[in-house]
Amino acid sequence: MNKAKDKKRQIVIQALMMLAIIAFINIICNIYYKRIDLTGDKRFTLSKPTIDLLKKTKDVVYVKVYLEGKDLPAGFRRLHDAIRDILDEFRTVAGDRIQYQFINPDDVTDKEGKKKLYAHLANLGLRPINLSVNEEDKFSQKIIFPGAIISFNNEDMSTILLEEQMGNISPDEVLNNSITQIEYKFANSLRKLMIGIKPKIGIVQGHGELSPKYLNDLDNALQEYYTVDYVNSHKYKVGRYDTYAALIVAKPDSTFTDIEKYKLDQYIMKGGKVLFCIDNLRADLDSLRQGNELTYSYPLHLEDLLFKYGIRINDNLVLDLNCHYIPLISAAYGSQDRGSLLKWPFYPLVTPTSDHPIVNGLGSIWFQFANTIDTVNANQTRDIKKTILLQTSPNTRTMQNPALIDLNMVRSVDQRMYTGGPKNLAVLLEGKFNSAYANRITGDLDSTEYGKFITKGKPAKVIVISDGDIPKNQFSKAKQQPYPLGYDPYTNQYFANKNLMLNCIDYLVDESGLISLRSKQFKLRLLDAGQIKTDKFYWQMVNTIVPISLIIIFGIVYNYVRKRRFSI
Repeated sequence: MNKAKDKKRQIVIQALMMLAIIAFINIICNIYYKRIDLTGDKRFTLSKPTIDLLKKTKDVVYVKVYLEGKDLPAGFRRLHDAIRDILDEFRTVAGDRIQYQFINPDDVTDKEGKKKLYAHLANLGLRPINLSVNEEDKFSQKIIFPGAIISFNNEDMSTILLEEQMGNISPDEVLNNSITQIEYKFANSLRKLMIGIKPKIGIVQGHGELSPKYLNDLDNALQEYYTVDYVNSHKYKVGRYDTYAALIVAKPDSTFTDIEKYKLDQYIMKGGKVLFCIDNLRADLDSLRQGNELTYSYPLHLEDLLFKYGIRINDNLVLDLNCHYIPLISAAYGSQDRGSLLKWPFYPLVTPTSDHPIVNGLGSIWFQFANTIDTVNANQTRDIKKTILLQTSPNTRTMQNPALIDLNMVRSVDQRMYTGGPKNLAVLLEGKFNSAYANRITGDLDSTEYGKFITKGKPAKVIVISDGDIPKNQFSKAKQQPYPLGYDPYTNQYFANKNLMLNCIDYLVDESGLISLRSKQFKLRLLDAGQIKTDKFYWQMVNTIVPISLIIIFGIVYNYVRKRRFSI
């Protein structure tokens, strides 16, 4: 009898000790809080730039996510859960300074109220998506707003959380790419809200560059985060560019004088950042009204500057079988008659393959009459890191200047000629540049009016895109208003041109390192849809019966061992 009492006492003591150990561990964990991310791609681990940013937040950041509802499709439910996970991770760093709410716009049952809410969200920059869902051969439609509004210091900023992508990419890949970008989208929006004084972006004018009419949408998009100025380089002396965080040179068509190139050169020597979007050849669809056109070179005189920095834009046009359409009509390109849409090899559609943060995850980018780019491996460029951002598909050919462009080419594409391989269309240059004016300064340029000449500069960045139409929005002559950048009114398709331009500027200007988050990748682990349908019942039985059977077997064995152990 005493042995039985001792056994019971020992069991009680062991149980109390176990409870005490669990309580002690909980207290220690509350004091020394640590989360362990066991995923292979560390999808629940925030990057150091994000953590540093969150630690700097002093006021409350309120996030409204307009992606909620019990009837969300499975893919968007996964996006919803990923957004919640990231916001919870933000709260582990910033605490109660991060507040969030998930809102279902469909909760507004009043038709007029719902219409006003939809209009309000659209004005804030959240575009609705009329989603057609096919789940187990059942179709349904639902309007969703896959985005969020971030509020901080009495300012609001919209954030699109669903990546818009075109090309040969599945919906699962689109959602996966969107999930990888959630941390960057939220952190980058917060960074821009926290900036007291907006950085200045200068758009260079004076050489026939794109006018504000054709840069309207880019201008509006940039002004959410930056101060945008149109800068006439003729009127600016050397050093006046220094106040700008970055410069954009968008499709010039006339000569840069030596003094104007010198201004750009010395700006770069001081650590400046420049985005060049350049056409070397005159070629556009509007000029093909008579059926054909002969190209000629623009007298830009920028080739010596760019060659010194490490690249050369060639006097040619690249044709790609992976291309966009043009309306082949007898009237002018801008008329209302759309005619028939045929593939136009002079309009390459480029889907990025690089994992560089500028282009990683972007959809197709629409090029028009682009030139090829070669990198220069000379001694003066050995300190320059050259990164190829965008390339055509392998199915290409080139036409050297002067090239005769004929509309009839759209009907007679000989695919056997398109074996030229991938061609470079965008290159990033980073490092300490050597001045293009070293050993060639004239007396005029060396005067005190232009300051001290710098031969080798501070670390700087230059991006060169061999198509001046990348930042250009289409313009409706009938409505006298611009279309969104990257939108083609003839096919009613959106391309990633705007996101490319914004990413380029963000990369050039941002010193926080947040842009590096765009290169994060989560491995997509898909189930075999065919096998799911074929073996559905089998796996349902396995998942239902096996766990129950294991529990029953464990109970039988446990009771048998216990009876044997405690039987007298």
